[in-house]
Amino acid sequence: MRRLLIYLTYDKQNIIDDYIGYFLHSMRTVASSVIVVCNMPGIEKGLYNLTDHADSIFYRENVGLDAGGFKDALCTYVGWEKLREYDELILANDSFYGPFDDIRKIFSEMESRNLDFWGLMRGGPREYGATGKDPEHILSFFYVFQSPLLHSEDFRSYWEEMPYYGNYMEVVMRYERQLTRHFAALGYRYDTYANTAVNESRNPRNQFFQCDCLAYEMMRKRNFPFLKRKQMTYNTLYCQTQENPALSIEYIDKETDYDVNLIWKHLIRTQHPTKLQRNLGMQYILEEKKPEKKYDSALICICADWENAAETVCEYLDGIEEVCDVRIYTDSTKVVECYRKRGVAAILSESTDMEILRTIDTERYQYICLIHDSDLSSEQIPSRSGKSYFFNIWENLLKNAGHIGSVINLLETKPYVGMLMPPVLIFGTWLGEIGFEWEQRYAEVQEYLAELKIHAVTDPQIPPVNVTDNFWIKADVLKFLAEKPDLSDQAYRYLWNYIVQGSGYLTGVVESAFYAAMNETNYHYYLRTMIGWFTEVYGAHQKLSEFQEIFRVQSVVEKCRKRYKKWYVYGTGQMAERLFDWIWDTDAFIVSDGESRHPTFHGKPVMYLSDLDLQEEWGVILCLSRENRDNVVKLLEERGIKNYYSVN
Repeated sequence: MRRLLIYLTYDKQNIIDDYIGYFLHSMRTVASSVIVVCNMPGIEKGLYNLTDHADSIFYRENVGLDAGGFKDALCTYVGWEKLREYDELILANDSFYGPFDDIRKIFSEMESRNLDFWGLMRGGPREYGATGKDPEHILSFFYVFQSPLLHSEDFRSYWEEMPYYGNYMEVVMRYERQLTRHFAALGYRYDTYANTAVNESRNPRNQFFQCDCLAYEMMRKRNFPFLKRKQMTYNTLYCQTQENPALSIEYIDKETDYDVNLIWKHLIRTQHPTKLQRNLGMQYILEEKKPEKKYDSALICICADWENAAETVCEYLDGIEEVCDVRIYTDSTKVVECYRKRGVAAILSESTDMEILRTIDTERYQYICLIHDSDLSSEQIPSRSGKSYFFNIWENLLKNAGHIGSVINLLETKPYVGMLMPPVLIFGTWLGEIGFEWEQRYAEVQEYLAELKIHAVTDPQIPPVNVTDNFWIKADVLKFLAEKPDLSDQAYRYLWNYIVQGSGYLTGVVESAFYAAMNETNYHYYLRTMIGWFTEVYGAHQKLSEFQEIFRVQSVVEKCRKRYKKWYVYGTGQMAERLFDWIWDTDAFIVSDGESRHPTFHGKPVMYLSDLDLQEEWGVILCLSRENRDNVVKLLEERGIKNYYSVN
């Protein structure tokens, strides 16, 4: 049987990662020909992942996204006459990792079902929001079309008549969620490989995309030997906990022959490190590991500034110097003398943190701990708070020799972890600093990263894992920094997570078992207390996202009240209903032309978009689901309306 694979890829940095090469290599066992469509002008790195496996490569602008790329491939690059030479057509994009099993088994199974087209995973009929409805459909990351559908006029006309969609949600709503129904209505038979029936519901509001939310179960039990990329940073806390990403990675690593480093390499380059730290459970709680040897590859660098901390530092160092090298640096002769009296050597030095790190022999030492003491007196803050601050750092980074053994074992067995930090402080005056003034610092951090020529994924709304100058770090990260220009120690506090990512690693959080047990109860206390306050002020809500909607709508309503004589709310669905107490003084509600409408919503007039006077200046607040928001934004911008604000 002659099969043609058309594979579509897109990357903001014009890089083709090795997981793509692995997939194309696997597909050559079933595909006679492979054509790759790159929705980007060229390849900066990793071209071999295409040239080693593809017969042809075509480059285009990202017009119409993957649907547009497939349209051009079929209608222009390949052509309908050439397509007649093939018995099957495979359309796949780069949005998943795998396969984790022999791809030939999948094709053998699906060939036996006597179908016209098929895929790997389906989405059941679904309802959402006030009016949103999806038919059952094959998820579009992997389609297979067989004769006679492939050579039919129905197939050709579908692609020739399909427009170039303008944005992601338009592609999802009009291409992915409609293609299956379109061909099924013409009498063509379809099915999917993965077994999703066990989690489907007769209630369309309980349907969900199983490869996003139940990735581990899909791989382990339900015949789905792939992992969707999006799932690794997909926030499911509105409906479930986040166990699936970490369990999925562990399953792939331990139970399959797939090289999990192909996934890590791509994730580290393309995803936000804070998201990965949370979604993949990179919060490591360590039991003490009795050291069996001296760790010659480990070095502890202590920056000592306080005489009053020397006693506590020496207590922690008791036994540690037997398992790894320790250096104490200080710019104070008094502090040097203080340590010498206790039989501990200290180096008199005015070096900054970075100057100390740059002098380390990174061929000899593979794992370095940089750690500071702190003021344990009551001169600046009560010593009870200062000592708890100190405890947070030292208990989790240098608890004792056994703890250090566990840290080094972790760094050795987790090749993708380049740095370990203590947990964020959530007590005393530090609770109010938990956001790290991130939004105010964001532009500054971007300038620093540009100066260092470091690519990292940042977000003004998502702070780093932690802002600190206390951590364990791998020597490879320091080697990466070796030729970079120097910055202030204060700047590096905000940059470490992104430096680590730029060097090809991720940042995790490390805690001793004792500290983690205590800290967990503190987090629960804060959560219960704050949710109680939110509920008292804003009413009871089941989801964090609903509180976020309230905070957002309060902000945008205040802007509209100050800036415009008139402002409107787009939408009369569930979100507008939930938020009515904060938008009640709008001039009117808006719905799209052609939609059914009631003349009023809670006593306020409901207008069509075309009814608005475009000569006046007014603001619009979008109370819409994300599925509907992008389409409405397009309508507004087509009319020249720029003063719109989204609640989500």
